[in-house]
Amino acid sequence: MNSPMKKRLFVCIIVGFSVSFFVIFFLISFTQSAYSTPTKTNSVFNQMSILLGPPPNSTNVPLDTTISIDTVASASLNDLNIIPYVAIDYTTSYVTGPLTYETNFYPTELLKPGISYNVSVTILDDLVTWTFTTTSQPFVVGINFYLAKNALLITFLVAAILTSILGFIIWFREKQLVGHST
Repeated sequence: MNSPMKKRLFVCIIVGFSVSFFVIFFLISFTQSAYSTPTKTNSVFNQMSILLGPPPNSTNVPLDTTISIDTVASASLNDLNIIPYVAIDYTTSYVTGPLTYETNFYPTELLKPGISYNVSVTILDDLVTWTFTTTSQPFVVGINFYLAKNALLITFLVAAILTSILGFIIWFREKQLVGHST
């Protein structure tokens, strides 16, 4: 294989890997979640309307739920307290209305079954508290959980396999073209 063919093969492999990696990663990231989104209920604290999820006094909350607060100010991890303690992996916050922000807290591990959680968060110097109770049913892990938790590894492996196939096809075609031209 001559030098221009090697360069073309190298560029095709790099582009093929990059494109397949990003497409697969974004497909998994946007379609799969390791967390369930709780239903939210409108509550009023000190004349402030707040959407809380899981709703106050709710029961049978999934063990993979997020804690969600939608109100006039975003909440930070420093503003949150959960008893019994729940470690938070990460948070997201985005604008949901002209002056409202939704903040989601994603637990590092599944919540414990059959436990009553007391959540408190400070919003604009007001303490907002509520409780919810998780389901006593064990968590059933589905494919979406594995996809979401292992998105980077799965993406890398699939992109590497697709790139290997692409590289072989290009190499084989180049070899056939060289063989036919001689």
